[in-house]
Amino acid sequence: MEVPGLDSSQMMLGGFLLDWSKTKTIFIIVFLILDIFLLTLFINKYNENQYDFLGEAKLEDKLKLENIKYDLPPSKEPESQPYINAITKAFTEEEIKELKGQSVEVLDTTTITSALKDSSYVISDKFKPEELNDFLAKNVLHGDSYSFWEIDEDQQRILYYQTYNGKTLLKNINGELAIYYNEDRKIVSYTQTLMTDFEEFPDKKSVITPLQALETLYDKEKLPSDSTVGTPEMGYYTLVPEAERQVLSPAWHFTVKKEGETDHLFVNAFEGNIIEFNNTEKELLE
Repeated sequence: MEVPGLDSSQMMLGGFLLDWSKTKTIFIIVFLILDIFLLTLFINKYNENQYDFLGEAKLEDKLKLENIKYDLPPSKEPESQPYINAITKAFTEEEIKELKGQSVEVLDTTTITSALKDSSYVISDKFKPEELNDFLAKNVLHGDSYSFWEIDEDQQRILYYQTYNGKTLLKNINGELAIYYNEDRKIVSYTQTLMTDFEEFPDKKSVITPLQALETLYDKEKLPSDSTVGTPEMGYYTLVPEAERQVLSPAWHFTVKKEGETDHLFVNAFEGNIIEFNNTEKELLE
């Protein structure tokens, strides 16, 4: 129905006078702004993917030139991780009584030193971690909380570190299990520490990708020519190694093998700095 005094570009809606030509213009502008916003998101995402691709291609050429072989997990969206609080466990007398067939001492309530009275566990010349699964289950408190790290034939020691949510507490002396064997390769003793009461900080932060961590190691000349870099794994390192209560931060752990020797390299997964472990002390390199 025509309304007197209104031209063809105007109409009444709910008692309000609308100018249809202006309304169309507003809709066009709104949709244009939305299209620009979506296009910007797409371009930014495309540029990020291109940066990862070009960065990987560039790094791949450098590593190939120096005959450095490496294995990275498939690219995926950057993940977020929290800082973690944990404290050193104080072992109780009741827990120590559970350790049968052992002569046990506890130092400062936090470190178990145990000598086995009659051990039947003998490791092979080509040791595999699963050889000690039964020993860990039957002779070590919370033995399933540890993950194999390395065997040192010179010190006749097999080293394990505690894990949290499947991630290793990297070279943490307060979450360490050291198992010792004799000349006959029989298990004779061990020392143990354990972290407990883990609490995650509520806020999570984005971590750098394995590719970015690998590039940091290359740029800092930590990757020797003719070496092989294993698949990186994320773990946690402590900011204050000897404190009873520790703050743990995520880090990328790389193994680098050359001429039969294995080196462990670490990169802070938040900041991208290389972490140097020197016995129980750590130093961040620029």
